[in-house]
Amino acid sequence: MNITQPPVISMACHCRGCQKLTSGPYSLSLLVPASGFEVVEGEPVLGGLHGEHKQFFCGHCKSWIFTRPNGLESFVNVRVTMLEDPSWVRPIVDIATASQLPGVVSGATHSFEGFPAAEDFTPIMQDFADSGIQPS
Repeated sequence: MNITQPPVISMACHCRGCQKLTSGPYSLSLLVPASGFEVVEGEPVLGGLHGEHKQFFCGHCKSWIFTRPNGLESFVNVRVTMLEDPSWVRPIVDIATASQLPGVVSGATHSFEGFPAAEDFTPIMQDFADSGIQPS
């Protein structure tokens, strides 16, 4: 994959779907402009939960690469584990905290019990830009 535009939000999703797909307490991802994201090798396959949000996987190894979030079509939600060095990523927002497992703390500064509405993303994007969370 190739990311040519900076991320606009980092997030931890605590929904049951992400818990199941990652076999962990949440999925950590970066929201990047769709125009700044491309798959450069292979053809991603639709997989996962086949629900509201479309999860795409590597056709060869079956790793979860990215999601096309419903309602945010101009963005792609990229799994940080797909980055060469994800060590700089920390979430700015927790989403779907109604499903958050007990004792799980991500360190995010924003929190939503469900999925944020499109208009909720503007102030989060600004806080992310101000946070300095970017590759080193």
